Amino acid sequence: MGRLTFLSPIAGLIAGAIGSGLVLLMYMLKLRRRPVLVSSTLLWKRAVRDLEGNIPWQRLSPTMLLFLHLLIVAMLALAIARPVADTDLSDGQRVALVIDTSASMNAIDGDRTLLEIAKREAGERVRGLFDSGRSPLVSVIEAGIEPRIVVGDSSERGRVLGAIEDISPSDQAGDVRGAIELLDRLQGSGVGEPSEDDASNKTLVWLFSDGGSFGSPTLPMRSGSGVLVPSYMGEGISNLGIVALSAQRDRVDTELCRVFVRVLRSDSGPIAGVVRVYEDEALIESAPIAFDAGQDSATHTFELRLVREALLRVELGGEDALATDNAAWVAVPSPDPVRVTIIAPGGIADPLLMDYLEVVARAPVRVIAPDAPIGEPDLLVYDRTDAPALPGVPSLGFDSVTPGLGERLSEQTGMRRVLSWDRQEPMLRDTGLGSVSYRRSVSYEPTATGVRTLASDQGGAIMVETTSAGVRHVRVGFALHDSDWSVQVGLPVFLAQLSEQLLPGAGGSGEVVGSNEVVRYLDEGGIERSVGPFAQIGVRTLPDGRRIGVSLLSEQESKLATREGVVIGAGDGNQSVRASGRVRVDLWRWFVGIAIVLLLIEWVWYLNKVRIAS
Repeated sequence: MGRLTFLSPIAGLIAGAIGSGLVLLMYMLKLRRRPVLVSSTLLWKRAVRDLEGNIPWQRLSPTMLLFLHLLIVAMLALAIARPVADTDLSDGQRVALVIDTSASMNAIDGDRTLLEIAKREAGERVRGLFDSGRSPLVSVIEAGIEPRIVVGDSSERGRVLGAIEDISPSDQAGDVRGAIELLDRLQGSGVGEPSEDDASNKTLVWLFSDGGSFGSPTLPMRSGSGVLVPSYMGEGISNLGIVALSAQRDRVDTELCRVFVRVLRSDSGPIAGVVRVYEDEALIESAPIAFDAGQDSATHTFELRLVREALLRVELGGEDALATDNAAWVAVPSPDPVRVTIIAPGGIADPLLMDYLEVVARAPVRVIAPDAPIGEPDLLVYDRTDAPALPGVPSLGFDSVTPGLGERLSEQTGMRRVLSWDRQEPMLRDTGLGSVSYRRSVSYEPTATGVRTLASDQGGAIMVETTSAGVRHVRVGFALHDSDWSVQVGLPVFLAQLSEQLLPGAGGSGEVVGSNEVVRYLDEGGIERSVGPFAQIGVRTLPDGRRIGVSLLSEQESKLATREGVVIGAGDGNQSVRASGRVRVDLWRWFVGIAIVLLLIEWVWYLNKVRIAS
């Protein structure tokens, strides 16, 4: 506790002067009594002192009652003066308010959301900062998926309070650690670290959050320290949430679609629920879901007959603390198979390549010679043949050269391995490229306009991608029969993921979009654009006419776990104590309480005196 100050000292002095004056006046005034004739004054001697005490301007005799009355007046006068205890924050102290805006902060506690509780607490602390007579520099940081500084180093009370009120909820997973790192970079951007005795340069951080997204009770920070101000302190919040959703059409019976749903319950959540599947507003199917003892998740698979493409909404019945995770969407592609054409020397393609592509396309593939008409395929595959130009449909090439994209080597290289590849590229995930051995036969120019390197070896790019008129094309610099990739599980995985990227829905898999994801589309000019992440869940129509459903699908947010103790930065003990308490503590209630206790003591004292006198 810091020094004691008074916010309204003049009012307290006036109240004390008036109150003490009235008390003294009451003790000095002589009461007006009616004269009564009595036979003797022997029995009235005890009233003499009372009569003398009411003679005007008589010298007061100090009594315990007078002392108690004056002390009660003093306590009430101090309460009116609004006493507060300030911390040892110095003028110019930097204070940062980090407010978590992740989806879990939309959970309802009583009649308010956790974010509303956090904003109210942040507002009270800001008012306390400025009411303390200091001149703090306050920053407000919104800890969403992309941390944002709402206001930085402001000494204007109204601006800071307005910034807090402007923070809006989101249906995304937050990034509190990223917000702390952003703050650390900005506040610690000077040369070296703040010295131990330069308290004003150290940032005091208050993190307003439910605390459930932290893996550890500490968050590193070099330029300051602080603590968590929990938005929820109860026993637990009851919630059920959809955390995983997928859809896959059957490879043989393409009208059959299996929809997989996984539901997570919070620690205090219900042990059963109902899952419903809708197409637009029409209910297709529903099923109960129950949680086994000791388990926090349950799954269910729906088998639906869908004769056309559809945007399905999976929804949990009932109400709980968090409504955001009660619905999720999946876009199911058309049951029509993908038309794949392979161009190979003499019309004879690699048999393993054919088999894998037929599984992906859910239909037989067409194999033609280089001089045959290609027809109207959805996907064109060049197997050991060159393309005179980039086709108007998505294409894939093994040991294939396209003018302006690469050139054929005079002779094959020895056995090589992939040294590096883009691990963030969806079509290359879990493809086992690091274990593939091959003989290179094509050299690519990754510096050409619009060409992106996907994988490289010691000779340069071995796999590249380019886009022409909004159509994507991928080329691989070796033939499958010159490598061991065709006998590894990574090749069918690569072909399936490539078809999904080049032709969304080609493999019969439904498209699920999370609120933290980015979706790509082609504009009217054939240029690839992107949209996202999405602040709110729901159905969106992209500029290319495609309908998608944005869902939360986050175990971290649906679990609604809470934490009460999180320490930010190393921080010394004084800083931690200072951060965990309020900047200004109102003490007037204590003084009023003391006055009430003194009144009770005065009442007991008076009753005891009357009893003795009688």
